[in-house]
Amino acid sequence: MTTARPRVLLVDDDPEIGEFMATLLDLEGLEPVLAQGAAAALALAAGTRAAVIDVAMPDVDGLTLCRQLRAAGYAAPVLVISARPGADLPRLAAEAGADEFLRKPFDNTELIARLQGWIASGRRGAS
Repeated sequence: MTTARPRVLLVDDDPEIGEFMATLLDLEGLEPVLAQGAAAALALAAGTRAAVIDVAMPDVDGLTLCRQLRAAGYAAPVLVISARPGADLPRLAAEAGADEFLRKPFDNTELIARLQGWIASGRRGAS
């Protein structure tokens, strides 16, 4: 009997970064669910155990997407990432409903550790 891998929603404006993070998660035993934009993220969020959302996106910014996910009942942990400068971003991410914030470039092991810690704690999102 095989155990289903925990699904993690990934939303990034840069397809190369999204694919890199998806490969990284896959290698660590997680199932990446890669979304291009807010509408796709909202449609794919159900059943994921965590979300990684970039602030800069072409349609809806990541902070707005985080608010939309929370308004839709998404209870899984959300990690907001950004390369954008600004000391206020961690606070704005928290106000939008994010659990944590990482500034790009970040250490890949830190990203994986946070995701695996959330998943190991048993915190689940809305399915």
